[in-house]
Order: sequence, then structure tokens, then C-alpha cells
Amino acid sequence: MSRRFGISVGFWTAVGLCLPFASAAEAAEKETDVRQARLCVTAADHNRPEAFPGLGDFVGWPGGIDRMPNGDLLLVHSAGYWHSSFAQPRLIEAELRKRWLESGWPLEFPAPTGGRTMACRSTDGGKTWSKPRTILDHRLDDGAHAVFTCRDGTVLCFVGVQASWYGYTKAPAAFRSDIDGLNTKQFVIRSTDSGLTWSRPIGLDSPGSFYERAHGGRPIQLADGGILWATYYQESGSKFLRGAIRRSDDSGKSWRVISRIIRPDNNIDEPAIAELKDGRLMLVTRPDGAVFYSDDKGVTWRDKGTRVVPAGSAKFKAPQLIVLRDGTVVVVATCNNLRAWISGDQGKNWSKDIPLDTSSYGYPGSWILDDDTILLPYCASGRAPNRVYLIRFQATANRTEIKFLGIQREP
Repeated sequence: MSRRFGISVGFWTAVGLCLPFASAAEAAEKETDVRQARLCVTAADHNRPEAFPGLGDFVGWPGGIDRMPNGDLLLVHSAGYWHSSFAQPRLIEAELRKRWLESGWPLEFPAPTGGRTMACRSTDGGKTWSKPRTILDHRLDDGAHAVFTCRDGTVLCFVGVQASWYGYTKAPAAFRSDIDGLNTKQFVIRSTDSGLTWSRPIGLDSPGSFYERAHGGRPIQLADGGILWATYYQESGSKFLRGAIRRSDDSGKSWRVISRIIRPDNNIDEPAIAELKDGRLMLVTRPDGAVFYSDDKGVTWRDKGTRVVPAGSAKFKAPQLIVLRDGTVVVVATCNNLRAWISGDQGKNWSKDIPLDTSSYGYPGSWILDDDTILLPYCASGRAPNRVYLIRFQATANRTEIKFLGIQREP
């Protein structure tokens, strides 16, 4: 399932630990470092959005960050009242509703259009940030998945829109005219002025009959100009989730599905895509850190059996896949909390997990890579109250550890 719902109907089910862990002393040291290094961009109690109908204390789910053509930094995120901020009227299956209410989910919260897609802007390299402003308020709950600046200067923001029903195998009668009767649908909005104004949302036909989702994985742009974006979808009645690779050849105006990735015995969930130094494409996916490769620009994919995390680890969620200039691959994901893994051989072997922020849930958004330093947003929690953090870090020279840096680059 997506970051917006965690583990299906058992969202608050306890998760196991990710193995092998760094030592307690190493983790404590890393946590101290990250608390000194991280910057809070926006939160329920810091740089809070202006009040709107439906805003509670959930300011989170960073879709990502990118540098605008004019040099500004733009960070997109969601704001609402909870893990998902269903618009009204809403209908949640009775047993699921009971469990969610017991967990603290305020399912009676007044929110006529649910949550919103918002953006903060920095004009000083990330030192300070504007107050969040709404860039999309769909009539249903919506939130940012990623932001991406194309080579021609067009800025794309990928948005998921959530129906106001949950826990049913198909849309209840009163909701069948919403977003094609899907539970979740993907949209893209475009900007040609560095994210100051945005187009009307472009709805994408779902490859699945139940839903299509994404989580924040950064798109890639190939040498031929094509933009690839990895999503995942579910067919009605299907046990496992499937991956989809979408391609646009017109800077995000239109998208087609060029690949469907199906595992016979597991999910393709929250996939992240990247281009390796040798020209192949790599895909990493929840729940087990499976690694896939493509030799034909994303049309076909092969699972060679490599896993980022050991078998039997906790669920590996919301990966971000980053390739450094020398070909080193860095994965950042939530595995109980925010952690990183490093591969020096293009994904054949992986380091032990490296704690980044063990005090935060994580669910990182799309990132910026500047001179092999990584600027990464993530969130403190999966429930209200929440915060959006930003860190800047790099792999050490020997490519075995992570070093935290100041948010701003050195002059």
C-alpha cells in the first residue's frame, strides 16, 4: 500500500526490526548528528500553513524537493488532518472504521475537500523557507508525490488523489463517479514559471482497475528527453500489487504506460527508479528491497535475486534511489525508521543499514543531487502532529558511511 495508508487495513500493526542494525552506540551518535543537521521546513507547530477547511495537525508527506529554473528551491508536501485526510462525505468500511477510530484517526474531521498539495520555497539555498501555499486543492483529498524540473525548464508536480471511501473491494454506489470509480488516481500539474503558477491537473488513466499510486520516487529524464516515472497499481481482486513505468515525451503533457512489472509471489510496491552509470535502469521496491534491472530503457525488467535488506527484515518502505557520479548507488528508505544503504557494484551487494534519523518515521520524498551531496526531505511521523524535515548528506570517501552536512552548500 502507499505511504498514505501503511499496511492496508492494519495500518497501526506493529512492525519488526530491520536487520542487521548498526550498534546502539552508532545509532545514538547518528541520531545526535542528524538532530543537529536537520532543518524543519514546515510542521503543525512551525511555519504552519494558513488555516483552511480540513487543516488539522498533519503537515507532512514531503513529495520532494527540486531546484527551480530561477535558482529557488521548491519543496512540495501535503497538509490535512491525518495520515490521509478524506474529503467529505466519506465512507469507511465498518470494522476498519472502528480500528482507525481506536487508533486516533479523526474520521469526523470537517474537511469538505480533504487535504491539499502545498509548496514551500527557499530563495537562499534552503536556509529559510516561505510559509506553505496551496498549489492544488482537488475536490477530493490530494497530496504531492514528487517534483521534477525537466531540461526545458518545465516543472512537474506529481499528485495522488484519494477517493473518500476505503475498505471496500469497489467504489460504493455514491462514489462511483469520482476519479473513474478508482480508490486512488494519479495527476500531474505543470509550471513554466519556476513553480509560481500551475496548470490544471492532468488526470492519468490508471493501468489498474482498483487504483494507481506512487510514493515520492524521483522521475528520471533519459538522454533522448523521455521522462520515466515509476508507479504501482492494483487490479480488482488481485492479491499482489504491480509496478508500472510511465513515459512522457512532451515534458509531462501526456503519459503512457510502457511497462507493467508483475511478481508472481510478491508486491511491486512504492518503486523507485534510477539510471546507472553503465546506462541500465534500476528499480528498487517495497516490501523486501528487491532490485530489478532494465537494458531497454524501462520496457522490460529482470529480477536477478538481489535484495537491499536481508530476508526476514522489517518491511522496507518508500525507497529513494540515488546514483552518484562514480556509479555508487545509495538507497534511502524507511525500515522501521529512516535509514540508508550503499552499493559500490551497481546493486549486486549492499552495505549494512546506516541509521539516518532513528527518531523519525521517514518516508522520504524525491531529492536533489548537487556535487554528490544529497538534499533529502522526510517526515517525523505517519500521524498528526507531524513535521517535514530536510537534511543534506553525502557518502564518505570510502563509500561505507554517511556524513551529514549543513543545508546550504559551502561557497
